[in-house]
Amino acid sequence: MIHRLAPLLFCLMSGLAHAAGVASECTYTDVGSLPLRYVGESLVPAVAGSINGLPSVMLVDTGSSQTSLTMNGATRRDLPLFLTGVWVEGIGGGALLYRTRVKEFSLGPAHNNDRTELTVIGSTSFTPAFDAILGAPFLLQMDLEFDLRNKRMTFFRAHDCSKTALLLWQEPTIMLPFDRSDDPSPNPHFTVVVNGKEMDAVIDSGAHRSVMTLKAAKRAGIDVNGPGAVRLGDVGGIGTTRAPHWIAPVRKVQFGDETIQNVEIGVIDPQGANDFDLLLGQDFLRAHRVLFAMSQEKLYIAYLGGDVFTRGTGLEPWMRAEADHGNPDAQYALAMMYEDGDGVTADLEQARAWLDKAAAGGQPNAGMLLGRQQMLDGHLDTAIAQLRGALDQLPADRIGPLWLYLARVRHGEAALAQTELAAARKRQREDGWPVPIAEFYLGRIGAARLLEEARKDEKRAHDRTCMAQSYMAEWYEARGDKAEAATLQAAVQANCRAAAP
Repeated sequence: MIHRLAPLLFCLMSGLAHAAGVASECTYTDVGSLPLRYVGESLVPAVAGSINGLPSVMLVDTGSSQTSLTMNGATRRDLPLFLTGVWVEGIGGGALLYRTRVKEFSLGPAHNNDRTELTVIGSTSFTPAFDAILGAPFLLQMDLEFDLRNKRMTFFRAHDCSKTALLLWQEPTIMLPFDRSDDPSPNPHFTVVVNGKEMDAVIDSGAHRSVMTLKAAKRAGIDVNGPGAVRLGDVGGIGTTRAPHWIAPVRKVQFGDETIQNVEIGVIDPQGANDFDLLLGQDFLRAHRVLFAMSQEKLYIAYLGGDVFTRGTGLEPWMRAEADHGNPDAQYALAMMYEDGDGVTADLEQARAWLDKAAAGGQPNAGMLLGRQQMLDGHLDTAIAQLRGALDQLPADRIGPLWLYLARVRHGEAALAQTELAAARKRQREDGWPVPIAEFYLGRIGAARLLEEARKDEKRAHDRTCMAQSYMAEWYEARGDKAEAATLQAAVQANCRAAAP
């Protein structure tokens, strides 16, 4: 797959080319530059592209070992999927890989009109806002400068530069050698010292925050149950489960000549396989400019100022700036923060104001949530239109079709509700949660079987049972069975901390 995509990147060579000779025998050519933008509730860096003629958002992820489509990206284009039998591991466990072929795959000024084979990630813990993931084998085919602070990445081609220091910036720059390995990913592994213990580190542009594994944290004497440590909400990604997540104090982090003291770093307990101790994520990248000098097997890192590691639980200035400048994904992120009181004082008026702005800007998750709220407020016509529009952008979402079904039934369109939900169910390749709720709505299983399915995963049995009962209550209420709905709502109120989303 990667070899099929390689010519695409090298097509950029005909574009922005100039020589930046840092020594008489060295020619360092700027091959092309692409703007980055923040997308999704997690505000991850992405570039604009095209797949089969449709505009596409592509996550720039040096932490990924391959370039893939998301299930949502494949579903939006009605691409045929073929099961590979291969699993990919992430912090949320494993996910099955499918494969498909696309007629056209374009990135920036480069266009590839040959049939290209790509893998498709079967399941994630959320419906991502991007259509594709550009992994390290694609991104690091040549030298790559990653400048997240200025939202730009630039590709370089080196000629006779093996002994020349590639000092592209005015800021003091650390040069770290790395060794090539037999890993599927060319993403460089290098050494970072945490509390005096050597850690195997990688730079992961797809990671929202820097994190170390629980095993590595213990080796560095970090106790996630000790003073100063805080248990945060679980984090997810590839796989259907989510990984436990903490923030813990760290005395000292060292790499090259840079020393960072008395900071907080995230700690996760990965649910899948991993080959790292420490991921340096987007917080690290906003404080540094990085050159992946693959031609020299070196990393060049320049500190730009600001906090290197951030807790990731507060409203940071760059996030507010993104929202104020009209980024609907940032506006949606702010809406969720104010709704949940996550890093800010809960403020439902602020939450609704940012949600309305995000939905008006076309953010599909915001549109989905706004449609849900409109349905609960009894504005069924606007709710159905809002939900239908959002699901056109997020056809692989598993919760949205349930909301649209309920809105249709309340509106007296039970037959259309069945047809739409059955079509959405047919598009779903895997039978994970909350698929049994859809099966209940479609009359394929009964209430007892739904609750049995909810209890199958012991770790999540309580939350899933609460969710099942909440959605059953809504189903009965939409169909006019007030007594059964009230019984289930009383059970949810008595046994569950919060109702279903």
